[in-house]
Amino acid sequence: MTLVALVGYLAGLGRYLTGEGAALVSALAAIDTSAPTPALLAASPLSLPSIATLQTAASSSPTTLVLPGAALVLAVSLVVVVARFGHSWTTWLYALAAIVPLAILAAGAVGVSRPLVVDVAGLVVFPLLGAGGFTVDVGRYLFATR
Repeated sequence: MTLVALVGYLAGLGRYLTGEGAALVSALAAIDTSAPTPALLAASPLSLPSIATLQTAASSSPTTLVLPGAALVLAVSLVVVVARFGHSWTTWLYALAAIVPLAILAAGAVGVSRPLVVDVAGLVVFPLLGAGGFTVDVGRYLFATR
């Protein structure tokens, strides 16, 4: 379930970055590799849907809801699985990492400016570490107990 949610989230993120989020891809491609720090700390060019856009998106442009919906499914699925099967407090770190994209999307919806590195880490790195790490960890446990 978690792996399916992660793949769905990555598909939704990819869909968003090929359309409305193409500015983020362009900004990442334009980073000077000899001195990346100024570009990574600059304001992110990613325009996330505002609250007003999200409210009207269901009828006018439902594709706007793909990324927020996929992020919600990822977070909920990991929280539910960890709540049901987690045996230690450290498993909640996986769920916390999967919630980070929702925090980034919420910040964008209310107009909070974020550095480029925060968007990249929050939308790509944390979900991969959270859901991907959980999936790998569960797989290792299952193979070890056979």
